[in-house]
Amino acid sequence: MKFIRFFKGSIPLVALTALVALVGCGGADPAPQAPVMRDDGPREASRPSMSSSAEIGAMNEEKVQAAFERASHRLSRCYEKGVRRIPYLGGEIRFKVRVTEEGAARWAFVKESTLGDRETEACMLGVLKATRWPKPVGGEGLAENSFTFEPSSDERPPVPWTPDQLGTPYKKAQPALESCRSQAGASQLKATLYIDTDGKPLAVGVSSADERGEDAAECVAGALRDITFPSPGSYASKVSVDID
Repeated sequence: MKFIRFFKGSIPLVALTALVALVGCGGADPAPQAPVMRDDGPREASRPSMSSSAEIGAMNEEKVQAAFERASHRLSRCYEKGVRRIPYLGGEIRFKVRVTEEGAARWAFVKESTLGDRETEACMLGVLKATRWPKPVGGEGLAENSFTFEPSSDERPPVPWTPDQLGTPYKKAQPALESCRSQAGASQLKATLYIDTDGKPLAVGVSSADERGEDAAECVAGALRDITFPSPGSYASKVSVDID
């Protein structure tokens, strides 16, 4: 069963795959907490730029928020699919969308993310690209928003790692990762990985400082998936690295 709650300010809290238990007088155990998606905002309502040769149009902030709310149900389905593969999948993700004067998405990219799964990120980007947006005034507009996804409290979180713990295999891969970035013309990328007990990545997610990073994301994710890192031990680890 799925449900949605709206708090003041129309910020949705979407709880995914909730389990409902009846608690009797005997004091039965409460149901486990379900994975949660939070809409964290704030939203960016773009304003005209006098210094740019291509003017950025203004967008109605409330209508932009409403568009993200309409998309949130489909974003949650993307997350549900990811949780089936990685039960402890979770983190914050921030999107940026360029909106044409007709209200369509020209492009969308993951601006920031600690989610750590490119497959889920790509699914969400597909949702935002298919969303109808409010028409900007005075040129193409920009819309921005972030969401936090929380797995069930019953799932043990992965062990946090630092980049140094990726060891020599990561150092050897850095030239290839830099090549992915430079060939796309992207400025800075960030990758988040879940490392299984055998040292192989379970999943890799990629965020970027600008829209050109989307052209490098699959290259970076593919290069990292092919590496065998040191084992984190008896449980999976999670780590984020900067590529610049």
